[in-house]
Amino acid sequence: MAQLKGVIFSLRDVLARPGAIDRALFDETLHLIRFLIARGVTPVFASNHDWTVNTSDGVVGFREWIEATVGKVPYFVAERGEMDWKPRAGAVGRILKAQGWSPREVLYVGNSDDDMRTARNGGVLFLNALWHGEANPYGFQFQSPRDIARYIDCICLGLDKWFWTVERPGLRAYSMGPFTTLSPALAQAHAYSADARAASKLGIGDVSFWGRLLAARVYFSGLVDEISYITSYPGHAPDSKDPVVADALSILAESLHKKYLPDLIIRHSKASKSQTARIAGAAVGVENQLSTILLNRRPRKGLNGQPYVNNPLGRGKTVLVVDDICTQGNSFEAARAFLQKTGTGVICLSWLKTINTDYRMIQGDAQRFIADAYAPVTPPGVVPVTALSYGMNVTNPGSASDLAQVHARYAGWSWPA
Repeated sequence: MAQLKGVIFSLRDVLARPGAIDRALFDETLHLIRFLIARGVTPVFASNHDWTVNTSDGVVGFREWIEATVGKVPYFVAERGEMDWKPRAGAVGRILKAQGWSPREVLYVGNSDDDMRTARNGGVLFLNALWHGEANPYGFQFQSPRDIARYIDCICLGLDKWFWTVERPGLRAYSMGPFTTLSPALAQAHAYSADARAASKLGIGDVSFWGRLLAARVYFSGLVDEISYITSYPGHAPDSKDPVVADALSILAESLHKKYLPDLIIRHSKASKSQTARIAGAAVGVENQLSTILLNRRPRKGLNGQPYVNNPLGRGKTVLVVDDICTQGNSFEAARAFLQKTGTGVICLSWLKTINTDYRMIQGDAQRFIADAYAPVTPPGVVPVTALSYGMNVTNPGSASDLAQVHARYAGWSWPA
């Protein structure tokens, strides 16, 4: 995964509003800048025009003033020819080239519609700074510089590897951490696992944390560069609500010229809950999922968007399918079978992976069980599967401890002393 190296700051309505300065907000924003420098992240200032600052010694250029205040930092001004004019793609592109960074190593903090379009055109994630007021509704929204510091410290710098990974021909699946609320060997995972389950099933955990963490992992891992669309696997019933992380995934997609398709996978019939069936001693295989979902030819473009006029799926497209907790992988295997039937590529991502449970991959060509991806399917008996070892696909055993620390720090974060 890429590591965060820089944060590009717009000046207007982020550092200050032109005219009178709110000193408390101004000082806290400077605190954020100093914090980034201390954490090894380079703050960069970007503006279409030169700014000046009124001081007790008279009017001085902003570049000179900020360097005297926090030390030497990169500063790019379009009217000086140091970058393209915002919101052109070259505004961010020239900064990245000058700093030697890739887009996945950078965030953009702004407030205006121009800022949003500058970040989007430059292919970097937009953080919407609201502490001087809301100028546009886009991006991940932050109420204070402290909120951005917490986000960067915990979510952007706290994790750098997938916990569990399957990469085989036709199958790619990833997870951020192990799921368990009982295992004595992974006691550190109990708190975040319980919170994830409460958030995903009941909407009462720290939904913002999980949504932002998922989006950050998709962004910094580079998965966002491989996909055309993001969708969530549906709940067990046709009337299930949208997943609690839908907002975060939609924000991520819109920020980076992708689309979140909330109703791409349709639950046409109620499926048995795997956990309930297992407690009752009944086996629930992938057939339970294959027989209860289908694809939508005209999914909506975003949570509040209009349906596509033409089917967006097909060769050359890839969908990221997100689910909360992967146990045996039945949901992912069903999604994979239906999407691959249309010629679309698939990448699967879960918040967490249930420990000590093998992934059950459909043997052979998964799509052979799908006659029509847009109509209900009746699998012919038991679908043969191959067990992929849980332990052999754990790629970062330290994830339980890492995620536990990030989750706890995020909940109680404050400025370092």
